[in-house]
Amino acid sequence: MKEQKHQLFVSALYGVGFAAILFVLVGVLFDCGNGGTIALHHYGFSKMALGTLVIGLGFGLPAVVYESDAFSFPIQVLIHMGTGCTVLLLTAWTVGWISPAQGFFGIAKIAAEELLLAFAVWFGFYRHQKKLAQKMNQKLSDPERRAK
Repeated sequence: MKEQKHQLFVSALYGVGFAAILFVLVGVLFDCGNGGTIALHHYGFSKMALGTLVIGLGFGLPAVVYESDAFSFPIQVLIHMGTGCTVLLLTAWTVGWISPAQGFFGIAKIAAEELLLAFAVWFGFYRHQKKLAQKMNQKLSDPERRAK
């Protein structure tokens, strides 16, 4: 039980940390792209910062599903990314990253961009973990490398 709580905490920390880094980087890009004229009103920054934390938890917490062998890998991905992307889109709507004023195609474009970014990040983590597992398996199967 203690190990599960620790894993949940670590997953939440990774999710929130990574979301915060992306929030800052995207904020800087938008600020530079708009010539430093971004103006936030009515607690706009606070809403976005809290939304970022919620999104980090939305992706971080369900990542513990990969620690269990109860589900196949595709189901694990569906649970993790389904939960994270749902939280992402609902939060984006709530904090104003997606606005009804943008019309259907504007909303669809922004939602698609956010989902593509989410899956690109997931794929990057997946490739990193897969390479790490291959490296570990290679060390375990090579007797000479194990001795070092």
